[in-house]
Amino acid sequence: MMVHCPSCATRHVMPEARLASGSLAITCKACGHRWTEVETIDVIEVPQRNLPRVIDHDDAPELEARRLAQIAREAERRYRESRSRRQRSLRNWAAYGVFLLAPVVALALFPEQVVSAAPVTIRAYEKLGYDINIYGLDVRRVERQHAIVNGTRVLSVKGDIVNISDDQRKLPWLRFALEDDSGKELYSWTLDTAARPLRPGESTAFTTRVQAPPETSTHLKIRFAKADEIGSNGGS
Repeated sequence: MMVHCPSCATRHVMPEARLASGSLAITCKACGHRWTEVETIDVIEVPQRNLPRVIDHDDAPELEARRLAQIAREAERRYRESRSRRQRSLRNWAAYGVFLLAPVVALALFPEQVVSAAPVTIRAYEKLGYDINIYGLDVRRVERQHAIVNGTRVLSVKGDIVNISDDQRKLPWLRFALEDDSGKELYSWTLDTAARPLRPGESTAFTTRVQAPPETSTHLKIRFAKADEIGSNGGS
């Protein structure tokens, strides 16, 4: 291969192998000039062609439309399945919540029915501040009168019992208790009104007397007697 010095135009013969890497540093033996010889690359010109703006393919338009419609249907199916799974999950959680809350709601809304079915629960209701009336009866218009009969002080108590339920109710025994200012019970007795069952909204009167009640008694409490309290009269 023949190369020419760019400074003094002296020709130098170089073997082709020395340009195998694409470039070669050369020093001119005539003038001492140094330069880098680069392998010459021939440029081949390619004639210009006019390419079409739209590249045709073998698929017919109706095949492409069907393919897009299939993709849309598949996407809609997956969306419906996902929505159905979410709705089932929400329904399951809602049912689980109702299952957990149903007993609590029943305890709050139907205390009388709960106590009637399980009397032991009345203590829990009392601690929560509930005044449970499982009898469907109410004691009203209670009056107390003190009198001296044959030199003995007599306490008379009278009032009404009203059926406040929607059903006919039998009348249980009444329990009366006298307490002092500290709430200590000083004397108690029970009373059988001997009245027939009351229809809804119906009422009946009761009267009871106690001879020589405790002098320090200041409070009177009336409630329906329990089974083991019936007949335990201290006086009548």
